[in-house]
Amino acid sequence: MKDNSKVPGKHRLKKDDLAMKMFFLFSDVYELSSKESIWEIEVPIEQVRDVLRDHYGVAYNSNQWIYTQLRRYEDEMGVKLFRKIAGGRDGNSFSLAIHDEMVQFYQKQHLYVTQKIKVANGVYDKITNETRFIAKERPIRVLLGAGSTVFHLANILAEKSWDDEKHYAIYTHNVGSLQTLLNHNVNYNRITVSILAGTIDPVTYTVVGSDMTLFTREPFDFIVQGTSCVHDGNLYIESKAEREIKRAILSRCHGTKLLVLTKHEFAEQPIDRTEPYGTLADYDYVIVPRSPGDEVPKKRYEKRFLQYQDMLIPEIMNWNYSIFRVKGAPAR
Repeated sequence: MKDNSKVPGKHRLKKDDLAMKMFFLFSDVYELSSKESIWEIEVPIEQVRDVLRDHYGVAYNSNQWIYTQLRRYEDEMGVKLFRKIAGGRDGNSFSLAIHDEMVQFYQKQHLYVTQKIKVANGVYDKITNETRFIAKERPIRVLLGAGSTVFHLANILAEKSWDDEKHYAIYTHNVGSLQTLLNHNVNYNRITVSILAGTIDPVTYTVVGSDMTLFTREPFDFIVQGTSCVHDGNLYIESKAEREIKRAILSRCHGTKLLVLTKHEFAEQPIDRTEPYGTLADYDYVIVPRSPGDEVPKKRYEKRFLQYQDMLIPEIMNWNYSIFRVKGAPAR
């Protein structure tokens, strides 16, 4: 992915910027590879330096300095993101892989980042297209559910708040989304944020509580949620507390329901020792990244996704994302 804002001659990036560009690289390499799992991807540090130089205009003189910056970023975040794989006779050459035990929100928000941003842009485009005739004075009510893809949508809403003349009333129990929407760069004249009352789950980074009044007293224009696993049309999530919130949102909240997926959620087996909280049919639309072309071998999750083509009706096929209307849901 080419970055037109590159600065020739720059010798290093900020730690967080470097980490994000690394995850862009892993997402792109994985999508074009024949590997079935992103955990199998190992990127030689020399390739990392080439990409940073050629795509971002940043020339690192040391392999180890790249790894040192990434380790410092991990220390600041308090999570493990990368694995270092030794290689080469001189000890200066090595490869990087993604840490294969990602369970916390801050870890997951980096995973499949290219695909998540494509999907988040698809959601934003759908929201803006369908609300273009709503009076500017009437806020667009959006419920942002849990999940790291939803976090990237919150980032887009924050970034666009100075250009988009619409007003948004955002409701959420996603602490990551809350943080980005309360950043200093947000135009608060156009965005208001309300959050569910409850306690914070530090792993999923969500607010969990039993009082859903905030979410149920008025209909939403859009309800946006992700999930961890889709199997046989059923939806699964690891956290029991989050599962109850998702079930309540599906059954008790009203509005156009959007399910955002990277397609990696389509699994051969459901999550062990969990029960589904809902089904694909509970949603009006499913938004996914556009599949690679035929020149790239189809991965198993792509083939499993195709099993649902009879119930997912193509509505918009963008270069970056695809929006499907779920069969039986009203066309809009």
